Amino acid sequence: MSCPLPSRVALLLGEAESHRALHHPYLAALANGSLPDPLGALRRFTAEYSVYTRSFQNYLLLCMSKLESQEHRSILLENLCEESGMIEAEELEELAALGIQPEWVQGVPHPEMFDRFRQAIGADDVLDTGEIARDWKALFLKQLTHAGPAEALGALGLGTESIVKHFYRPLIRAIQRHTDLTRQDYVFFELHAEIDDEHGELMLNIASDLMSQDPSNCEALRRGMQKALGLRSLFCDRMLEMEMNR
Repeated sequence: MSCPLPSRVALLLGEAESHRALHHPYLAALANGSLPDPLGALRRFTAEYSVYTRSFQNYLLLCMSKLESQEHRSILLENLCEESGMIEAEELEELAALGIQPEWVQGVPHPEMFDRFRQAIGADDVLDTGEIARDWKALFLKQLTHAGPAEALGALGLGTESIVKHFYRPLIRAIQRHTDLTRQDYVFFELHAEIDDEHGELMLNIASDLMSQDPSNCEALRRGMQKALGLRSLFCDRMLEMEMNR
């Protein structure tokens, strides 16, 4: 007998959360400062990651274009609105309870928020970077372009939104330990760790719907998830290699 749909989604999520991309030695090295130049490494990460993250709205639009249900597309549209800086009052209250002031985030498009962090950490002057993240971005866009609905949702939901908090936590620790930045400076990461948790849950609901409609979508979801996590892991591999060869 097959397990209930929510359990099948939970199994996929558990598989995602145990993936090497979220437990990568590069992230651990950033967090504990074991790289030869901890602050420089953070600056180089920031310069690279900005290439990937500034196209996030394009990833959302591509995934939305694949979904057939208007209800499902509306969920991603809400995410897109928040990427533009539109945060609902209830979420602002939750963020305020965590010490994140509404004026830091409300009305601030997320690319602008990341650029604020990039300037604060001093990554604007980092040269000879971007190639690693450009490859990641190009491959991810290619994956989403050629994916069907379930694979695209697996990539952006299970393989990205549902797991990003685990990717950002060691980065937050690294910023706190190895820089003198304020919380407002690096609020991009805390904001996404909190809000994307809810977005990820909504995308898990879409995943459950897709599996209910067609059980074969389970494998497509997993395929998309694994490809997206594989690209994230490859990015970390290359970043670690770059740092160790400096």
